[in-house]
Amino acid sequence: MNSPVLIAFGANIAPEENLAAGIARLHATVRVRAISTVYRTPALVDANAPIQAPLPDFLNGALCIEGGCEPLGLRELLKKIEREQGRQPGQPGWAPRPLDFDIALMGEARFDQEGLTIPDPDIPKRDFLAVPLAELAPELIHPLLGEPMVQVAARFLGHTASMRPDPTATARLRAIISL
Repeated sequence: MNSPVLIAFGANIAPEENLAAGIARLHATVRVRAISTVYRTPALVDANAPIQAPLPDFLNGALCIEGGCEPLGLRELLKKIEREQGRQPGQPGWAPRPLDFDIALMGEARFDQEGLTIPDPDIPKRDFLAVPLAELAPELIHPLLGEPMVQVAARFLGHTASMRPDPTATARLRAIISL
């Protein structure tokens, strides 16, 4: 079996609909093997951002696809699906979005070319990345930290109060890949 390819996902514009459509599109192209628990999380806000009003919550999680993908080709596929769901290229990272797919881990591989860095450098900093990734691949060794993902996620125990599991969204997204 190939190494797991883990993709983090999120959305806060019609999130259930956009995530369902995006995951269905992805699953039609590459086999999605598993989807983590989906969490409702508050949007991160840049203190210098022009938008200071409360932003809608995100639905965040991760999925595992069949391995054997080339990183830049996979990124292009993910960006194409984001655009099909209405994501506008070039928006700031704090902006609301209908769909966000990011390659988080490709087994224990490291990759840093053309603006794509794997593993995602935010994994040790963001509970909404580390926790779903660890659920899907608890024993996978983080290529830079040298420890299993379950240990990376454990750092957030007791600090994930802003992450609320959404069982309805989780079941709906998992149903897409079981059809």
